[in-house]
Amino acid sequence: MQKEFFGYDSLQNLQGILEGQDIKKILLVTGKKSFILSGAEKKLRPFLQNKIVKTFNDFSPNPELDEVVNGIEQYKKSNPDMVIAIGGGSVLDIGKIINFLANNSGNPYDYITQLKKPTLQGKPFIAIPTTSGTGTESTHFATVYIDKKKYSMADKKLLLPQVSIVDPSLTESMPFYLTASTALDALCQSIESLWAVNSTKESRTYAREALTIAIHTIENVVNNPNKTSRLNMAKASHLSGKAINISKTTASHSISYPITSYFDIAHGHAVALTIGQLIDFNASISDKDCNDKRGVQFVKERLNEIIDLMGCDDVVDVEIFFQTLMRKIGIEPRLQRLNINDNERKLIVEEGFTKERMNNNPRRVLKKDILHMLDEIK
Repeated sequence: MQKEFFGYDSLQNLQGILEGQDIKKILLVTGKKSFILSGAEKKLRPFLQNKIVKTFNDFSPNPELDEVVNGIEQYKKSNPDMVIAIGGGSVLDIGKIINFLANNSGNPYDYITQLKKPTLQGKPFIAIPTTSGTGTESTHFATVYIDKKKYSMADKKLLLPQVSIVDPSLTESMPFYLTASTALDALCQSIESLWAVNSTKESRTYAREALTIAIHTIENVVNNPNKTSRLNMAKASHLSGKAINISKTTASHSISYPITSYFDIAHGHAVALTIGQLIDFNASISDKDCNDKRGVQFVKERLNEIIDLMGCDDVVDVEIFFQTLMRKIGIEPRLQRLNINDNERKLIVEEGFTKERMNNNPRRVLKKDILHMLDEIK
């Protein structure tokens, strides 16, 4: 069971955690610049006095296998009592993976590609986000790339952080684009979680609340941020993470991975590109192409719920809404303006068709369907 601390000044709880567990040595996983710019370095400093701290930040925004291996080496050299990851989604992910794999012998590649299954628990792990979008602090997933291909590790017992601390004050220095992209990620995660084949009553409760908060917060948090909007967006992000921790994500997330890895477009931006088209696509579900055993009517009820929560009239209105919203918050919705051409759209189709995410989409998705969606936003 994860212990959660949420709200302004919740970072203060770290001192009691460290003292309660008699922690002496810490591996601190951080971003290169965000650790200082977010104010995290200054706020953490008092809690880390009299501790032996090894900092690891030598990795890219989309962590690669060799960077994970490097992190594992740093972990073994420092032999920490605890791992603290503080940063955006990628920082938390690589922290999870390092802590996960450093305690299991063998080649990390085998575990990442699921040739082997880790069995040993890592050291106590604390996740502290400095962005509001991924909700990674509340999930048992972690992403790593090998030759630009995305791999997702998952383990309910071994990868979920024992402690999450969500202090919105750490998000106040986020630049405009990062704020917009991560906010879109939270919004899209809540939508995908609501219609996911793996959704449950619990996950839909989290997703419903996350979507409601995000839809009423996103423009303010990007264009006129203040403490209230930062707090609300952090809550939406955290709840969307709790939702997908149960339901997982679907087709739009799958399509987003090559858009991010090949074209350097932020994850939330990449997901949002096709979410409007996917809502339209899923709305045409039939008995012949329904992936959800609960049936077509159940899926249509979820879609109508999403439309209502977004304050829209129908699926066409939703598509217009997303195009308008993205422009309002400075996010380009068209592929050609992102320098993605026809041949590159075919690359996205091939690389973005991941079986697990597509099977979790309520309507069966074929590669030609993805190409059609991409053509609609070219």
